[in-house]
Amino acid sequence: MFYTVQPGDTLYGIASRYGVSVDALIQANNLSGGYIYVGQQLRIPVTGGGAGYPLPFPFPIPGPAPGPGGRRLEERVDRLERQVNSLENEVDRLRQRIRRLEQQQGQ
Repeated sequence: MFYTVQPGDTLYGIASRYGVSVDALIQANNLSGGYIYVGQQLRIPVTGGGAGYPLPFPFPIPGPAPGPGGRRLEERVDRLERQVNSLENEVDRLRQRIRRLEQQQGQ
């Protein structure tokens, strides 16, 4: 099963939605540093139901309630992941701009 990363997505959120661990997502997609970007295709590792069978319900599976400060930490991680994604997008835009400028100089 594959999933296309949407704006605001985090590895934690995607993993929760499909009932897999963040580590399983990172390993299944060979992600270095655990970074994702909008439009990226992620392979969702198959768990439960036996080999080759996806989970029957692709939505979050409730887990234990977070301990003291756990929700706040999760929100901070989500915010930081969004900031990293935003910075990666900006770097991509700047690289494209540099390529265009280099092409203009070469003409």
